[in-house]
Amino acid sequence: MKIACIGGGPAGLYLGILVKRVAPEHDVVVYERNRPDDTFGFGVVFSDATLGHLAAADPESHAQITSRFARWDDISIEFGGEVLRSTGHGFCGLERKALLQILQQRAAAVGVRVEFEHPVALPELAADVIVGCDGVASGVREALATELRPDVDVRANKFVWLGCTVPYDAFTFIFKDTPHGMFRVHAYRYHERGSTFIVECREPTWRAAGLDGADEDATVAILERIFADELRGHRLIKNRSIWRNFPTVRCAKWHAGNVVLVGDAAHTAHFSIGSGTKLAMEDVIVLRDELIASHDIPSALEAYEAKRRPEVEALQAAAQASLEWFEGTERYARMAPVQLTYSLMTRSLRVSHVSVARRDPHLARGVERLLAASVGVTGDPPPPTALPFVLGDRRTASRIAVAGTPAWPAREIAGDEELVALGGAATAGAGLVVTPAIPIVGGAAPRINTDEQAVAWARIAEFVHGKGARFVARIATSGAVAGALESAIQRAAFAGFDLVLLDPGTDPVAAEHLPGMVQAARASWRAGGWIGACVNDRPAARMTVVAAAAQLVRAGANLLWVTAAGEASNARLPAAPLADRLRNELGVATAVVADPATSLPDLDAAIGAGRADLVVVDRVPAGFHRR
Repeated sequence: MKIACIGGGPAGLYLGILVKRVAPEHDVVVYERNRPDDTFGFGVVFSDATLGHLAAADPESHAQITSRFARWDDISIEFGGEVLRSTGHGFCGLERKALLQILQQRAAAVGVRVEFEHPVALPELAADVIVGCDGVASGVREALATELRPDVDVRANKFVWLGCTVPYDAFTFIFKDTPHGMFRVHAYRYHERGSTFIVECREPTWRAAGLDGADEDATVAILERIFADELRGHRLIKNRSIWRNFPTVRCAKWHAGNVVLVGDAAHTAHFSIGSGTKLAMEDVIVLRDELIASHDIPSALEAYEAKRRPEVEALQAAAQASLEWFEGTERYARMAPVQLTYSLMTRSLRVSHVSVARRDPHLARGVERLLAASVGVTGDPPPPTALPFVLGDRRTASRIAVAGTPAWPAREIAGDEELVALGGAATAGAGLVVTPAIPIVGGAAPRINTDEQAVAWARIAEFVHGKGARFVARIATSGAVAGALESAIQRAAFAGFDLVLLDPGTDPVAAEHLPGMVQAARASWRAGGWIGACVNDRPAARMTVVAAAAQLVRAGANLLWVTAAGEASNARLPAAPLADRLRNELGVATAVVADPATSLPDLDAAIGAGRADLVVVDRVPAGFHRR
């Protein structure tokens, strides 16, 4: 079998090494347009888990790589003149040039042919398998765009990749307020005398600082002035340090015919989680295994993609949450330093409260104490979801809201079945119990249009309250008119509901009229009572969603009930990034709707990080105990 790799970065070299190591009879050639010592970038980062994969795949290169590592366990956060440290993270940094030299030498030793200064295009190659490992601006991907259907999401923030001579002893995040705006720095050591120094900012900040017209030398000069205190006399180093916007690359398919993509050519993950090289090298481990195991190349490429895609997409979901955190860091400036640090540590939505407590118990306990003090809880603080929440003139016993979807009988008056279903959630420890959508017009479900219906709901409300929970009337606004809505709101107050939640469902017309419905409900609801409104995330139209949410707040909504219904996602809490943004940008309370598989520690992290005030589940999670 002849394998041709287009691109001589870590992915192409490592694939050649892995193939020749176990099957030397195969011919592997790597085509690289640059010279052997042309290296762009500074350091690369590996986690301990990734190192285990590399050790199993090729112990020889693993030994050489790890012998050159700079290691750290701590993360340092510099913000507002304070420095905080979080420990227990276990990462390693390596100079990119050193990594390439190790892989080049190892490739030569096992018989991989590497053709430097040899750019190639697909039509020129005759091989059994052609591997596109030519990076984020992949020509291979572009040539096969019709079959692979790539999607490139170019993000808003500007960033530049620099080096410096500061020997950082921890992965360091610097958040620097300036007259131009806030700059973020991602810095980590890759050898004894050198560190990566990535600077990121919003475009208005970039322009205000005069960086929009700056070449590499001017960029270095401006940033050395801005970060003079942090650099402490050290210098910044350029290496093709051009300001860019990060492109998130996704492809509907990673292979077409005998051509397959790996690494950044197929998928990218934001640099804030440091996984580009990791993903590329783990891709080729699986690709090697499938190519060697199968005599049928199309089947091997199908198997490679099937095995790698779930893990890659899960990591891309984490990277998306992380990049959104950094795009909006300004919104966290009002947080206490300990909560900002916790929010940063859990930004990918893959780090739970239990994980934080295991790695850095001081940080986890600090956040628990902060949140407990904010609601007047003294003594040993409970986990975040077990804390009360002040809901206008009422107080919940916990941050858990249960909004199950029982099969309602086709009748208009709530009865014993509703009492059992909703009362059961209150008995199990929910802080809030939420009805399924109550129709105002139409619908074969219990309603709240008549006094008799309101009395039936009052019976259930009395039971829910007796179990220590608050009761939420979720009212469907689709097809409703203002008079009917106002009548339903008044009856909800009579029935003893603590909060009304207006839900347009999937009706776009109802969603458009929701601010007016909130205003009408506000006029009819009891004084001091809270009104909630449902917001469904649409990541492709996030600005529109945020603008619509701001209208709801202006109309009088106290709580935004945030869901990501219908959005495919590999994130543990897919609605959390939007709930976070609305809460910390608009200053409104949010409830985040969780996927049924979300664990209690993940829910605790959402509350602890200030992403939401309440978490919405379909049943009380196992292990939860209300104080």
